[in-house]
Amino acid sequence: MLKRLVLSMLLSSVLWSACSAYASAEGAVPRANVAGISIYPYEKGVDAEFYIRYGDSGQESIGKDFIGLFINGSIIKNANVVTENNRTLLPVRIVAEHLGAQIKWDSKAQKVTIADGGQTVELFMHSTHAKVNGKKVEMTVAPKIIHRSTYVPARFVAEALRAKVDYFNGKDLSQPHMVPRLPHVMISRYPSDAKILSKEAAIDKAKKELVTAYESKFGPLVPLAANEKPGREDDKAILRDVITHLKVESENDRYYVIPVMYDFWVDKYTGDVYTFYNGLTMSINKFDPYAENALSFPG
Repeated sequence: MLKRLVLSMLLSSVLWSACSAYASAEGAVPRANVAGISIYPYEKGVDAEFYIRYGDSGQESIGKDFIGLFINGSIIKNANVVTENNRTLLPVRIVAEHLGAQIKWDSKAQKVTIADGGQTVELFMHSTHAKVNGKKVEMTVAPKIIHRSTYVPARFVAEALRAKVDYFNGKDLSQPHMVPRLPHVMISRYPSDAKILSKEAAIDKAKKELVTAYESKFGPLVPLAANEKPGREDDKAILRDVITHLKVESENDRYYVIPVMYDFWVDKYTGDVYTFYNGLTMSINKFDPYAENALSFPG
């Protein structure tokens, strides 16, 4: 009897844990893949090899016509974004699969079908007529095969999948963007029930990690007095001042941007904190407040 009771309790515990895990997964947003990325963007007239080096050590060359692709805050490797006649075309399979949609190719009918929840999108090769849930819609450019993949206009595929799309020309920082100096497309669609950090919570998150890093290196942090100004050569006082007065300077669909010595990114969905260094080579790294060089800012 006792054994049965214990087993019953254990089983209930396992089932409860499984249900809790499932419940916590509802509305969850996977972590982004930006940690460990280095970008040396194309610069006209400079004799150098331009590239993106990914966190897994893979590398992709950047030419003068390169356009990057970010989906839900993650950079997409080898997306091969194409521009034709001032229109940006994207490989439909990459976009659909990163947004969790199912895609099928019918070679006989020369048709691509995307199933996305209750939404069905049908694309017909070399025809500007498409269907969304059986209703005919007109595309600005017909789907075409490029690099052995089906390409469609960026705005059409994003909006057909109920996602938001933004373009950044690499120069105009008033446009929504992930990183400067690199032309890119941003596509985003998050679960409707995903919890988003407020700006205040993001500042608290960054401050907590910075205080941990500061106190690990210098001892207890004493905020600057209201009338106290840090000296130019006083690194400790400068850090105390910065940490005391953190603020969100800008944001995009995935990250709040908080200037420190260089930018800190706080993930709106996971709370992860990254550093972004905008040097000759731009770099993004996960912030580790316990690292020996956590407060060693280059530049």
